[in-house]
Amino acid sequence: MSHELRAFLTSQGVATSRTTLYNPRRNGQVERYNGIILKTIMLALKSNNMKTEHWEEVLGFALHSIRPLLCTATNVTPHERMFNHPRRSFNGSSSPTWLTKTGPILMKKYVRTNKHDSLVEEVELIEANPEYAYVRLPDGRETT
Repeated sequence: MSHELRAFLTSQGVATSRTTLYNPRRNGQVERYNGIILKTIMLALKSNNMKTEHWEEVLGFALHSIRPLLCTATNVTPHERMFNHPRRSFNGSSSPTWLTKTGPILMKKYVRTNKHDSLVEEVELIEANPEYAYVRLPDGRETT
């Protein structure tokens, strides 16, 4: 990169760095996300009894179904990470419908006593918003 180009980019607030040539093994996060997109496309094709050649027709639907999913590592959706604001849906919220109705839901168990314990447990959703969910555990305790 020329000195003039680097100076211009720096003056505009654009960070620059030297990188190696593209290699899929060196960019695991992108390759993993590409795999998620491909699996979603294949599922949409299979659900609609379509051939693989028609993948472009379901690409928009696949991306639309992936973008509102919460990333557990960052606790934000891909849309929020890229645009720094929550994604709006037809009802004005990016919360999934199952999280807006009270009643029984499945919650991931982070602590299990052995490998045969279930990965999820059924809890009762008391209240929820895009920031937190208030639930009643099977033993009667209430927590967020």
